Amino acid sequence: MQTTLRAEIKNAALVLLGLVLCALGFNLFLIPNNIAAGGFTGIAQLINSATGFPVGAVSLALNVPLFAVSMKSLGLPFGLRSLVATIGFSLLLDNLRLPVVTQDLWLATVYGGLLSGAGFGLILRGSATTGGTDMLASLIHRLCPAIRVSVGMFAIDGLVILASAFVYDAAAGMYALICVFISNVVIDFVLEGPNSSHSFFIISDRSDEIAARIMQELDRGVTGLEGMGMYSQQHKRVLLCVVSRMETVTLRRIVFSVDPTAFVISAKAHDTYGEGFKKLD
Repeated sequence: MQTTLRAEIKNAALVLLGLVLCALGFNLFLIPNNIAAGGFTGIAQLINSATGFPVGAVSLALNVPLFAVSMKSLGLPFGLRSLVATIGFSLLLDNLRLPVVTQDLWLATVYGGLLSGAGFGLILRGSATTGGTDMLASLIHRLCPAIRVSVGMFAIDGLVILASAFVYDAAAGMYALICVFISNVVIDFVLEGPNSSHSFFIISDRSDEIAARIMQELDRGVTGLEGMGMYSQQHKRVLLCVVSRMETVTLRRIVFSVDPTAFVISAKAHDTYGEGFKKLD
């Protein structure tokens, strides 16, 4: 019970911080400079320019029918958190009055993308969403399975950005596209963290010696996988080892000092959990 309560408090804190960052990004940078960076908020900005209706209220009006249709598939806890987050975001957009920080479109694009991306990433980490194009794309996919969710999201955001080029001007559409890119990069960074670890596959006739030195000098675990060279038809042990970014040079030095003819494959490990790395909350 205490664990569940602690988790909910943490989720609520993440969502609240995310909402504030999103509202700052839009109210300080994106909305005042007519940068409609996709999503339902972007649609709301375009409607606001044409009718004067508040951006937050329009965004909420667009999202509520989607929640009504999708609540069952979202699950009650996630759906309720998301509905509360969507309402909170709309209220902040319309009621958080802030001065315009800059009219420089490059600065507005970069900082608006950074803040909104960080905010949406924190909201997702708090097990919630603010609705929008991902939910609409999921609904379209259920109605028409041939249209993938990613394709649906890309198409919807693309149409919003294209429309902004006509409602405002071509430059606004190009800035909006840059903002979407920055926001998505930051969302990935917040959700997954930096690529701070590397995975290595090592093929060598002296794998036992290499493994012993890695475990002794780097204090990292090594896994031996059974492999076979298809040309030579010889069985070989393939070593798998994951190290931090700072340890990659040392690992290469160990491998090639033992066996200069070793075959090594290195790749960035997007997410690494377990002893010596991140722990899943």
